[in-house]
Amino acid sequence: MAWDENDVSSSSSSDDEEVNLCLRASVSSSMSSSSSIKGNNYYQLLEAFNETHEEANRLALSHNRLKGLNNLLENRIKSLEEELGKTKKKILKTLIWFTKTHLVVVSQKLVKILKILKERFIIF
Repeated sequence: MAWDENDVSSSSSSDDEEVNLCLRASVSSSMSSSSSIKGNNYYQLLEAFNETHEEANRLALSHNRLKGLNNLLENRIKSLEEELGKTKKKILKTLIWFTKTHLVVVSQKLVKILKILKERFIIF
């Protein structure tokens, strides 16, 4: 029986070694696949970051260009509004002058007509 117990214990330790080797291989395999996944994820994330960074730079340049164009257009609008105000004042002055001048001319014509009527028909 002693022989059998020794045989059982040696087969048991052999089984234990085999189990340990399998566990180590499994852990090692999962660690290497995990690290390769992490490595792939790192490079994918790095590539995505670089693409996003490049797009952000392009957008910043576009934003600055459009901001400059917007400022230029706002200044042009301000200038045109000032010019429109000056033009309105000139038109108003011209209308006032025309009205006064026209009234003077009409008044003068009326005076002439009244003189003619007075001379011909002896009115007043």
